[in-house]
Amino acid sequence: MNSTPKSVHWRAAAAARARKKRGGNGDNSPEERKQRQSELDVLMSWVTERLSSMAAVPRVEDVVKHAYTVLGFRKLKRAEIARRLRLHPAYLMTSAQTRGRTRWKRYRPIITNTLGMLHGDIGFFAVRREYETPARYRSGYLVLKDILSRFTYVVILRGSKGADAMVRALSDALEQHERFFGGSNGHRIKSLAFDQETSVMSKKVQDFLRANHIAFHPFQFSTSKSKMAEGAIRLIRNTVARLLLQHPTMRWWKILDAAVLALNSRPIKVNGKTLSWTPMDVNAGNLARYRRAVLKADPVQYFGQFEINPSLVRFKYAVGSVVRPKLLVTSSAVVGEKRSEVSLEADAFVVTQQQAYVNARFEAGRAYRCVNLRTRQEEIFDESDLAESVGAVTSKTPE
Repeated sequence: MNSTPKSVHWRAAAAARARKKRGGNGDNSPEERKQRQSELDVLMSWVTERLSSMAAVPRVEDVVKHAYTVLGFRKLKRAEIARRLRLHPAYLMTSAQTRGRTRWKRYRPIITNTLGMLHGDIGFFAVRREYETPARYRSGYLVLKDILSRFTYVVILRGSKGADAMVRALSDALEQHERFFGGSNGHRIKSLAFDQETSVMSKKVQDFLRANHIAFHPFQFSTSKSKMAEGAIRLIRNTVARLLLQHPTMRWWKILDAAVLALNSRPIKVNGKTLSWTPMDVNAGNLARYRRAVLKADPVQYFGQFEINPSLVRFKYAVGSVVRPKLLVTSSAVVGEKRSEVSLEADAFVVTQQQAYVNARFEAGRAYRCVNLRTRQEEIFDESDLAESVGAVTSKTPE
């Protein structure tokens, strides 16, 4: 006896009638496939032209918009445009990959309501077999990204990444800021968040930041805290890689400024929505209008400012639990380092406070304020960044 629901048969019959009405196999007919292939070829030629001229590095949204509004290829689906773009020689090895959607939008949004709040990190390019990288370009490049406007500052660390080189790089970044935002609608750089890089924690750099009235916020361990700067590094690498494939005789240090200019000139994406603003457009004079556009595109930017009563949320770890941070999966500072033998950090922490917040999915996120049992420093971790552990608690648990 056939137990298939009648509704399934009805939908299958309706789909067959629709295909018959369109004529044959519809979009799958040989003529349709040939037409779409021809249109995709034209579209990829446009992408190659843009890359060759170094005018821009098109994103999927840019290519789709050009196909629909300029070329009139309205029968092409976004999915097949994206699939074909991933096969373009300049995008084949540089397109972002994911490990699944288990943590999709479960992070705590990084929120600020003012310009001049920067996240920083040091990026590196891999040594190429095709040519020798001069010693002065092997120390990486400093990346600073404005949390609100997404404007990115980049300075090559020439020769070393010590304290003196870092002070010179920060000075160059302040000069870049003055060139772009030094007018009547300008704003000053107010704070810098950075991991505990040795040179950044040095007295010379800290004195430089204090002299320029820039607050410093160090962080470590948690991937979510550095994702703004890490995201900028990934975009820079991909953009440079795509430009280098079109200009193979050039070197990354000669093409870096063009890549950053392309990133600062393209429309900002918030919560999957493309705004009519670019990072270069945002300044103190139009900040209120820009913030309204951001809140309209992503309301969690407002609600994420507030915490939830912890008594209303079920936490995995109780206050007083001993935990250890999970090792970062990737790091821009240690390209190629093997970490398969160990999965947790050596330092143990004790949970001192549970914190609940609104995550990017409008769900209750869980975080913990913890104290390092060795250094006594405080850190805040997302629940997914921690694993329950044991440790020899030789001192009194912090109040």
